[in-house]
Amino acid sequence: MTEFANVSIEGLAQTGKGLGDWAQFRQQGWSLLDGDLCLPVATLNWHALQRNLQWMARFAAQQDALLAPHGKTAMTPELFRAQQATGAWGMTLATVPQVQSAARAGVRRILLANPLVGRTEQRQIAALIAAGLEFYCLVDDAAQLPALQQVMADADVRLNLLLELGVPGGRCGVRGGAAALKLAAQIRHYPALQLCGVEFYEGMVKGDETALRQFIRDCYQTTSALQQAGWLQPTAAGQLLVSGAGSANYDLVADEFQHSKLSQQGFALVLRPGCYALHDSGIYQDAQQQVLARSPQACLVPGALADALQLWGYVLSRPEPGLAIIGLGKRDVAFDAGLPQPQLWYRSGMTAPVAVGPGWQASKIMDQHLQLQIPADTDLAVGDMLAFSASHPCLTLDKWRQLAVLDEGFVVRRVLATEF
Repeated sequence: MTEFANVSIEGLAQTGKGLGDWAQFRQQGWSLLDGDLCLPVATLNWHALQRNLQWMARFAAQQDALLAPHGKTAMTPELFRAQQATGAWGMTLATVPQVQSAARAGVRRILLANPLVGRTEQRQIAALIAAGLEFYCLVDDAAQLPALQQVMADADVRLNLLLELGVPGGRCGVRGGAAALKLAAQIRHYPALQLCGVEFYEGMVKGDETALRQFIRDCYQTTSALQQAGWLQPTAAGQLLVSGAGSANYDLVADEFQHSKLSQQGFALVLRPGCYALHDSGIYQDAQQQVLARSPQACLVPGALADALQLWGYVLSRPEPGLAIIGLGKRDVAFDAGLPQPQLWYRSGMTAPVAVGPGWQASKIMDQHLQLQIPADTDLAVGDMLAFSASHPCLTLDKWRQLAVLDEGFVVRRVLATEF
C-alpha cells in the first residue's frame, strides 16, 4: 500500500468529481498543482494514515485488547485491507450491505454493531456464515430471536450474538442488568443462536468522565453476571467477548477492563474505534487530546494521530474585500460538527502550497459554495487553490465515490474507491 506504481483503475468510477483524464493517470498520474484534477477533490495523505493505523494498533496491543475498527467511517476496501495488515482482529460495520463490502474485500471476521433485522438481511448473513465468515451481531430484544433461529436453522449455521447494553434515552440496547439476564436466558432456547458476550457503546452517556466510567463498570459487572449465570458460550477460539469504545473513549473502556476481573474469566476486550484512521482537525482531534490528558498508557504510544484528509477547492469569486467564495460545499464536506477550515493556499507558479495566514475563517457553507472571511488586504485571487480540513470524517467521506492519494509532490498515483 505504500507503493504507487502500476495501480489498476479497475472498479473505479470513470467519471465524477475529483477526477482527471484516466489515460494521463495511467502514464504519469495527476498533478493537483498543475490543475490535472477537477476540483473539489478529497485527498488522502497515505503515510499519515498508515501512522494512524500503527498508533492505534500499538495502543490496543499495549492494552491486550483486540481491534475491530468501525469500517463505516470510510467504507473503503483498500483501507479495510490496510487495517487488517496492521493487525486488526476484525472489522465492525453498521449495515448488511457494508458487511458484504468488507467480506468482498477479504475480511473474514466481522462484527455488525446493530441487531440483524429483516428477512433479506438475515438470509444474506446466513449465506456469508455458510461460506466461512466469522460473524457477530447484536441482540437486545427477545422478539428478534424466532426469525433469527428460523433463518439460521434453514441455512444450517449458527449465529454468534453479543448482548447489547444500552443507556436510558439512548439508542439500542437492553436497559439494566436484570433485563440482560432475562434476555440471555431466553437465547438458550434457540439452538441456532450462540451468545458469545456483551457489547455496549459508551458514547451515548451524558455527563463527565465519572459518568462514563460508571456506565462502563456497570457493563462489565453485567457481563460478569451473565458469565456466572452460565448464559455465555465461548467463540470457536475459546474466548468470551466484551466490546465497547468508539473513537473518543477507547482509553476509558480499556482502563476499566484492566481494573475488572473479566480477563481472568476468559474474556477478551474488543475495541471498535473508526475515525482514528483518518482522524480530523475538529471533534476527534479534541477527543484525542482528552485521551492523552487522562491516559498515561496512551502517552506511551510513540507518535500521534494526524489529520490525513484534505478537501481542495478553487477560489471562484472575490466579490468583496475580505470575502472569498470557494467551490466547496455541503455536497463535498461535513458541516455538522463545525465548518471546514483552510489550511493551505496555492497559486500557479509557487513552488509548493503554503500555510494560510491568520484571520482566514470559513463563515457559511451552502450546497456548492463556501464563504471564506479573510483580511481585506489578502492577496487571494480567483483560480487559486485552497486545502481545507474537516471535522467528522464519517460525513465527509460518504460524499465521495473515490479518494485521491497524494504523494509528497502533490501528485495522485493511487485512487481508492469508496462503497457507501
